[in-house]
Amino acid sequence: MFRDIFCTIGDSFQPLFEFIPTIGDYVNYFFMIVIFIFLVLWTGKMFGHRKRGEEHASL
Repeated sequence: MFRDIFCTIGDSFQPLFEFIPTIGDYVNYFFMIVIFIFLVLWTGKMFGHRKRGEEHASL
């Protein structure tokens, strides 16, 4: 009984597992670009705060 359930679940995911290799590393490249863009924006914001004297520095 449980074997039939797990085989059915596995068979339903089989097309997905055949599709994933066609995507390849493109998803990883997409995330790398998004993270890099947000890093650049965040760094720009930090420099803007420092330039306006809004920097919070505790010594």
